[in-house]
Amino acid sequence: MRRAVLALGGTVAGLAALFSYKTHVPTVTALSTPVKPSVSPSATPTPTIKPSTTKPTATKPAKPKPTVTKTKAPAYTPPPTTQAPPPPPPKPSGTFTGQAVDTNYGPVQVQITVSDGKITQANGDDMGGSSVGEDAIPQLNQEAVQAQSAHIQGVSGATYTSEGYAQSLQQAIDAAHL
Repeated sequence: MRRAVLALGGTVAGLAALFSYKTHVPTVTALSTPVKPSVSPSATPTPTIKPSTTKPTATKPAKPKPTVTKTKAPAYTPPPTTQAPPPPPPKPSGTFTGQAVDTNYGPVQVQITVSDGKITQANGDDMGGSSVGEDAIPQLNQEAVQAQSAHIQGVSGATYTSEGYAQSLQQAIDAAHL
């Protein structure tokens, strides 16, 4: 409780000091007519001061107004070209074969046919002759053409063959520069 009273008292005292502070001094204006002492022959002279008819006013210094200059940015003009841009590189076409990849059920090798940069046909060969691989290869061929990459969905029950197929497919894609 004592802290609250001290904090409140300090806040009030600080605000009172802040509001009582004056930042300007009133200006004093000079008298418009000079003062002349009046002398009477029988009395001692007493000076008389005539009050000014103008009221003293405090003048604030004039704030300079910011000047805003509106300028338009120059319109963009592209630099002149003296040559036509180079033609895009030709898209690969042809037949590309990946290396044979050994799996637990024998080696797998993939050959792809590429036309205008797209895989149009994939042919996997299960060189080991396992029945699991022979059943999975047609599905993997379709996946390769649909995915247009080596990121294909493996065949359930043919995990080793699917992994070997994807590795050989990636090598064929790398050879085609796709």
